[in-house]
Amino acid sequence: MIYAVSEIGDMVDFLKGFPFMSMDDYLWKYSVPLIRLMGLDNTRVRYLTDKQAERRKAVSVSDPMKLVNDLGLPVFKDGNN
Repeated sequence: MIYAVSEIGDMVDFLKGFPFMSMDDYLWKYSVPLIRLMGLDNTRVRYLTDKQAERRKAVSVSDPMKLVNDLGLPVFKDGNN
């Protein structure tokens, strides 16, 4: 997640996260501490299990002929040679 570096950017990020809130509500209805607290809402964050995280880090072997070692030589030999 990329966070904004200005107050206007924070407002835009917040309003994207809460599309039901109007700009007038943001400016006049809620206090600054409440908006900051609502912006830190982590209930929609989905954490990966350890197994899922390992799978994300794994190398895809869809085409084994594209896998090369540090010298640029193919790791697997072509069946035709």
